[in-house]
Amino acid sequence: MPSPSHWTSARVPNAASRRLFQLGLAAVVLACVYFGYSSPLKDPFQIFLGSAMLSVSALPALLWARDARPHFPAFEIFMLTGINFYAIPMLGGQAEMFGYQPQALTDAAAAVLAFQISSVTAFLVVRGRRAQHPLLVSSLLPENILHHTQVGLWLNTLYLCVTNFTTLIPYNLAPVLRAMFIGIGIICAFIQARLWGEGKLDHTAKLVCGFNLFAQLALFFSNLYLIGGLSLITLFLIAYVTASRRIPILFLVLFVPLIATLHNGKSAMRDIYWRENPQAQPTLFELPAFYEQWFALGLQPPKYAAEKKSLTVNLLDRAALFHMVCLTVDRIPAILPYLDGETYKDIPGQLVPRVIWPNKPSPALSNARLAIYLGLIDEESASSVSIAFGFIAESYANFGYLGVVVLGFVLGLSFKRLTLLGQETPQFSALGLFLILLTAWSFQVEQVMANWLTSLFQATIVIVGLPMVASRLLGWR
Repeated sequence: MPSPSHWTSARVPNAASRRLFQLGLAAVVLACVYFGYSSPLKDPFQIFLGSAMLSVSALPALLWARDARPHFPAFEIFMLTGINFYAIPMLGGQAEMFGYQPQALTDAAAAVLAFQISSVTAFLVVRGRRAQHPLLVSSLLPENILHHTQVGLWLNTLYLCVTNFTTLIPYNLAPVLRAMFIGIGIICAFIQARLWGEGKLDHTAKLVCGFNLFAQLALFFSNLYLIGGLSLITLFLIAYVTASRRIPILFLVLFVPLIATLHNGKSAMRDIYWRENPQAQPTLFELPAFYEQWFALGLQPPKYAAEKKSLTVNLLDRAALFHMVCLTVDRIPAILPYLDGETYKDIPGQLVPRVIWPNKPSPALSNARLAIYLGLIDEESASSVSIAFGFIAESYANFGYLGVVVLGFVLGLSFKRLTLLGQETPQFSALGLFLILLTAWSFQVEQVMANWLTSLFQATIVIVGLPMVASRLLGWR
């Protein structure tokens, strides 16, 4: 059998996989039935399209669980994001989409489905073999480091304390150290979660892991941004579920309302700490009172009538991209011509280090171009405003339905080839580390492609490139 530090390669259906499949299938069926009766959409065909979006989003993950498929499910996780970013906002009646004609809703759903079906088709039909080149499959770190990854958790927790509450880190070193320590934290949290899911952590190790996870969430959230902490906990849950084939329902029942409460109080807290008294950031010892205040504000009713929904529904509404697809198909090509690749043209230049090309364009320009073109911002606001468009809206804005289908196929093919190459490789090989990284980026689909690829490339340099250099210098094999 493969060692615990390798991605498994044996397709051995087991009870846990079957239960995960049954639970997932039941959830999809119940969701479709629920929205079929409760959706504010009036057109049965639109409800069907929304239910199809939900089902296709879940299909790869259901097949992975049913068949106990051997690969690591980076693509399956990527596809699951379609549920909360597209299917639920449509079926649940996100307020922003009702400003468009019914035909725009139908066209937007068709674009999403075209992307999903193309991606899934490519992923299912592409074949390949695992990588053989030693540079890709050899472990970049000593195998015994697997049992010391809690040290990485402590290092990341300490780094977050230092960077949040002191000025010890020089400004010019901050980006490099942040990438290094956050990268270490991602890898170590992922490994610890898989060991936990495989039942290989004792009670003390679980307490240490849980303490560090809780501390890092508190430190991430203390800047009043939720995305950093949510990315960490999502990756941890992904690693746990893929290793154990079990969903930690009790944890989710407790955690989701907690995050929804923090989200509900976030705007009020930003008014206090960003506008009324911008210098009054909490110190380490003020965090308990800071969170007490935040929970008190989060438990209050929403300020505006339009926001008076449940806390969880409000949270899902904010994690939505379907209305941006509606906007795009409504204006292009009826009012505006296709962009013909305008937002993609700067992607190749992002691979050139800024040391070599100091004035290279920022990847944020792609987002700004699209936002200005669609009339969402003016040129004066372009440098200070970033709008979540997502891959589908961007590809449609450039090339219409053809762009959506081609992008979906390319992504499905790329995920499949990388997944197959990484099978049965050590977790600390170049491919193993990249699969972890790709999983972390699989749910950041609100970005345009230039931002997504650039941030993934930069993280790869730190998380994969630096260990490759260290392995060469120190002779680890």
